[in-house]
Amino acid sequence: MDLESVERVLASVSLFEQLRPDELARIARRFELLELREGQALEVGAAPGEQRLLVLLSGGAQLEVTLGGRTLRSSLDPGDRFGDTALVSGHPRPFRVVARRPAVLAALDRAGLDSLLHDFPAVGLPLAGELSSELRARDDAVRQLLELHAERFPADELASAVAERRRVLSRQRATVRRLAPRALFRRLVVEPEADPPFWMLVGFVVALGLARLTVFLILHYHLEAQLFALVPGKDPNPVHVHHFNYGLLLVAAAGLAALFPLGRRALRVLAFSFGAGCGLVFDEFALFWNLNPEYARASSLVASGIAAAALAQVVYFRRFWQALARRAWRGLRGWR
Repeated sequence: MDLESVERVLASVSLFEQLRPDELARIARRFELLELREGQALEVGAAPGEQRLLVLLSGGAQLEVTLGGRTLRSSLDPGDRFGDTALVSGHPRPFRVVARRPAVLAALDRAGLDSLLHDFPAVGLPLAGELSSELRARDDAVRQLLELHAERFPADELASAVAERRRVLSRQRATVRRLAPRALFRRLVVEPEADPPFWMLVGFVVALGLARLTVFLILHYHLEAQLFALVPGKDPNPVHVHHFNYGLLLVAAAGLAALFPLGRRALRVLAFSFGAGCGLVFDEFALFWNLNPEYARASSLVASGIAAAALAQVVYFRRFWQALARRAWRGLRGWR
């Protein structure tokens, strides 16, 4: 794994998210990179010199912590970390990391962490916040145990309550630090937003939600005559222009504009418009499909849900489906 990829993952760790890119580059060089094959395990012993802060850079792994005769397991995804509390507090915890698939880990020992805190004091602020939060949780559990003893519960009830609090404390000791909220927002929103499918999904959801809300308010307050698009004529029942017609116009306009060089300069706007048009069309899918004027048809809701799920797959799982399709195609060619 190259250093640029290591820096990108470390930037998603809450300890380092406030640092500049040049500082992240200097920090990345202090970590030791460890590669694990699928099924391979990394053992970290209880001796103080063996403790490590581990950050999963790529792949997937399972964390196993043995406490009080119980083995607690947690999953590790890229950007997750474990071991910083034991490294700082000086209370070692033996644990092992087993690779579910080929994985790369970044490791830092106590000397490396001390050096990092000396050169980058800003790292100490989020670290202190996390340690104080964990200490507060433990103090709360101890307080609950003291209150249970003070209440003089029967022996069996007291033993059960004490065992439950111990399980809570054990789970806290095996807690994995997840992605920072800002990094999660960046991964789910900022990075996908560069692609048109993300804006298609946003436009679809916004248009569908606004259409549902608008029609509900109109029907609830009986504003059909004032707010529905009605075309008057000799017929006592005026023609109602449904909003799937506006959706079709939006889809057609966005598709045509994307064919021209000037339109392609605003692909996000066109993608949002195309998605909004699809939302308006699928909101009245029953009418569009079989001319059923009942607005609350289940087929419209089902079709809207399927379309939204398909767009979400394109936005967030496109690489997975592409890889799956390539593997299926290679398998089919080999079978032939």
